Amino acid sequence: FIRERFGIDASLNTCVQVHGVGVGTASTEKLWQECDSCDVLWTDRRGVALGIKVADCLPVAVVDRGNNIATNIHSGWRGAAQNIVGKTLDRHRWVDAEAWLGPSIRVCCFEVGEEVAERFDPRFVDRSYPQPHVDLPAFTTDVLLKRGIERIHDSQLCTRCDGSIFHSYRRDGSGGRNLAILAI
Repeated sequence: FIRERFGIDASLNTCVQVHGVGVGTASTEKLWQECDSCDVLWTDRRGVALGIKVADCLPVAVVDRGNNIATNIHSGWRGAAQNIVGKTLDRHRWVDAEAWLGPSIRVCCFEVGEEVAERFDPRFVDRSYPQPHVDLPAFTTDVLLKRGIERIHDSQLCTRCDGSIFHSYRRDGSGGRNLAILAI
């Protein structure tokens, strides 16, 4: 699929995501492999594609060309509250890294309860709505900048607002998923 669709000769690695902070190591042993119970995939090998399934959660792809490292992170509010991006980045010394933030639910649509809002720094909670709204991309951008990653590309697309092209659990209430693929 990766070769036919994108012209990249790579094995596809995905994971059974659990909204935690577990990290899986991708391999090239099979054409397709699904790691169990993790929300991060990483590799230092060429020919490996990392696939993260998201509906409203934030896909965060980080590539370090200097070290030939790639990681694809499934960051929902639970993972973000547990610092999934920071913990993943702390596993390596990043030399020439840049990050991409894919389509996800954005602050305009991410209404949460107080129990969720209080898990985030108030800078990333918008209280101008009747219920608090969390800004996961801004929170994640802050984490990336604190780790020295300054080249950050944000799609700025909301999965709930831009409903004609993305699955959104918050909008649809059911099971479709978007696949965020990263290959080096």
